Parts: sequence; C-alpha cells; structure tokens
Amino acid sequence: MELSQAPEQRPTITPQLIMANMLLQLSSTELEQAIAQEMAENPALELLEVQRCPKCGLAMPDGYCPSCASPARARLGFQAEMENPARWEYRVGSTSFSEYDAADERDDLTSRLASNTTLADHLLHQLRLSLSSRDLQIATYLVESLDDHGFLCCDPDEVTSVFGVDRTRVENIVSGMQELDPVGIAARDVRECLLIQLEHLRHEGAEQPLAKAIIQDHWEALGRQPLAQIAKAVGATIDEARAAMQFIKNNLNPFPAHAHWASGHESPPQRTTIYPRPDIIIANSPASSDGGYEIELPGAQAYRLRVSASYLKAMEDLKANKTLSAEEGGGQWEAFLAKAQLFIKSIEQRWRTLHHLALCVVNYQRDFLAYGDRYLRPLTRAELAAMIGVHESTVSRAVANKYVQLPCGRIIPLARFFDSSTAVKEIIKELIAQESEPLSDREIAEGLAQRGHHIARRTVSKYRNALGILPASLRRRYRTVPTA
Repeated sequence: MELSQAPEQRPTITPQLIMANMLLQLSSTELEQAIAQEMAENPALELLEVQRCPKCGLAMPDGYCPSCASPARARLGFQAEMENPARWEYRVGSTSFSEYDAADERDDLTSRLASNTTLADHLLHQLRLSLSSRDLQIATYLVESLDDHGFLCCDPDEVTSVFGVDRTRVENIVSGMQELDPVGIAARDVRECLLIQLEHLRHEGAEQPLAKAIIQDHWEALGRQPLAQIAKAVGATIDEARAAMQFIKNNLNPFPAHAHWASGHESPPQRTTIYPRPDIIIANSPASSDGGYEIELPGAQAYRLRVSASYLKAMEDLKANKTLSAEEGGGQWEAFLAKAQLFIKSIEQRWRTLHHLALCVVNYQRDFLAYGDRYLRPLTRAELAAMIGVHESTVSRAVANKYVQLPCGRIIPLARFFDSSTAVKEIIKELIAQESEPLSDREIAEGLAQRGHHIARRTVSKYRNALGILPASLRRRYRTVPTA
C-alpha cells in the first residue's frame, strides 16, 4: 500500500452554471417573473430605463428617435454578429447584454407585450402610437368587432352612426388597422386578407404578381376549376401557376387572428388566448444580396440589467466613513452585490447561448427559411450540441418553451427545427394534391422512398391523420359524390 498523487479532470458545478442553466430553460413569461422577483429582493440590481418615442415606440438613446428623425434604421446584421463577438462581451455596470450603437437600437413591438397580452391588446398597443384619442375609441370599437379569425364583422355605416363621423374617417382607420401586426387583420374576407398580405410582401421585396392575379381575378375559380384551366386564364404555364400556389401556401395565412401560431391545423385561438412572443427573430438582411439573414434577441434589449450606481456609491461612502463593517451588516451588502453580478452574468450567458444556437440553426436551415417546411433538414439536439460545442442538455434547455419569428412573419416553436416529420408531411400533402386517383398509404410510402424518405406505411397513416387528410377510400368516395 502506498499514497500517490495524479492529475484528474472533473466537471465543476459553479453557482453561475447552476443559475445560468436555470434561467436558460425559462420561457419569456417565466424569465420576466424571475427578473421581477430578483429586482424586488435585491437592492443592488437595477433595470436600465430606456426613453421611447411616443410615435413609433422605438428607443431614443440620445433623446431623438432614430426612425422618425432619420430615414435610415440600421439593424445589427447576421454577418456583423459573426465578425464582431466583442459586442456580446460582459461589462460590469454597463447595459445588461450588449453595447449597441445608437443607430443599431431597434426594439420590436412584440418584445414589449405583456405576458398575458391578447390579440385585442396587441392591436390596441400598436394603435395607441399613431391615433388620436377620438380615433382610438373608434379603433377600439372595430377591434371588438373582429371575429375569432380576425375578420371585421361590423358595417362601416354602423360605426359612422355610433360615433357620428363620416365614412371616410372610418375607412382610413380600418386601412391603418390592416397594416398592423398581424398583417391582414380587419379584412372583410379571406380574399381581401390575402391581397393585403401580398401587398405587404411586395413592399418587403418579395413580390409575386402571378399569385396576386390568381387571387384578385380568379378567386371564385380556385375552388371549382383545375389548376391547368386557371393557369391558362392568367397566361402562365402549369409549373408557374403551381409555383404561385405554393408561394400563397407558404407565405400567406387566410386567418390573420392566428397567423403567427405554430400550426395551421390547431384549433382557432380564442379571443383571450395569450399571444406568443418570439424569443428569437430571424429577418431578411436588406444589406445582403445572397439571401443573408439577421438575428435579433428582443429580450436582450428589453431586459437591460446593471448594478445600481447609487448602491455602489452608498457602499463606498459607508466604507470611507468606516461605518460599514461585517458586524454591522457589511457582509449583507457584499452579498447583495455579488448576487446581482452573478444574476447579470447568468442572464447574459442565456443570451449568448441563444444567439449561438440561432446562428447554427440559420446556417443549417437556410433552405427552410427561404422555401418553407418542405425543405426542413433533419436535425437533432445532439447534432446541434456538437456544432455549438455544448452538452445536449444545454440545447434542450435552450429550446424548451422558446419561439422563433421567421422572415415570413410566422412565429413557430424553436423545437419545430428538430421535428423530422415536417418535411415528410409536406411531401405527403404534395403527393395527395397532385394525385389523379387517390393514393393508398403504401403508394404514398413508395413515393416518399423515391424522394429519399424511407418510412413505414403505418407512419404514413399517422402523418396523414395528423394532417387531417382522409384515407384513400374516403377520398375516392368523396370524389364520386355528385354535386348539386
């Protein structure tokens, strides 16, 4: 028997790691509550108040609005984030996460929604920034007249008689509402809603004239005539018409009240449903010519935490006067300071992890972001963890209860990027849409195998049922039922 020493590496669980992991797995609502509780309990922690423009709601770092006072609104770009990691450095006593230039300051309206914000609250929050008190009363009446799908149910003449204003004024307010988020709200019907969304996409640089022509001039024919006849009517080939229909399917939503919900097959949200807020925003980069993207973390700007300067000055004064000692509560002062610094570092670690995860997801899923669900590449949490260089459990915590806003405006769960069935379901819908005779589940499985997706017939049946598509026998029977 003998005693010996040997070096050995062991993982050390530090207090910062414990707190960072705890904060990472919180949803936006839970994070908001955790910050509020910590600020209530810790006098050393301070939330940096940001003056905002009363017109557009953007932050005014120097007392003027970068949007209203200047035609340019710079945004922190995807490539800039890759090349300048210094923006993500931690600085004690500074803003909570990153040092943005004044021109880079931009806060999305959805980042300031309360955790229990309904769609009506979300709309009125936007309207308050641009309407007078009298017009806001009219807009409130209109918002209360929306149905569960977001369509306007009341007649403008009814509004004019209630408020004693002319019809033009009411129509102008309705037009302003239709440009709010979600785009197309307050439309009279599905056709008007889709045309409003197409016009919005045109201003964003994603114009599709053929899709507009189909909806505007051949709306009634969409449900009665085959695609070949519609293509001939608009002077396009079948492939061009099919591409236009795919564009409509991927980028437009006929129900604006729940346009941002994760799945079009979910039940329509009730008027009291909580409106989802994105933790990550992925947007097209206007400065990039190769389809680049920008990544924003709204919470990183909304929750700017720092150590209170007045708290530090009070500590210095007490120490200088020798009135602060460990016996008289000095230890408690130091504990509050250490806990505030630990909380700030843990919050910033959350943002760094989410940002790094978003960068990898965007790089890996560029085709999905550009062309829709059909092009979602299979990705597991373990594979993403290997890309980032963290443990798989860290990715699981980062993905839990998080939402992502896509360039097209949809807000989906972050977990959607790891759903391997999404692309397969899209191909199933495509095969059934193009069938001349109803395909059985086995034939659909064979078609999927030809496209590189080898799945069992039972799995096809499960996905088909999840999509709300009838089996081949019922689809065949439905086609043979004579129309009145």
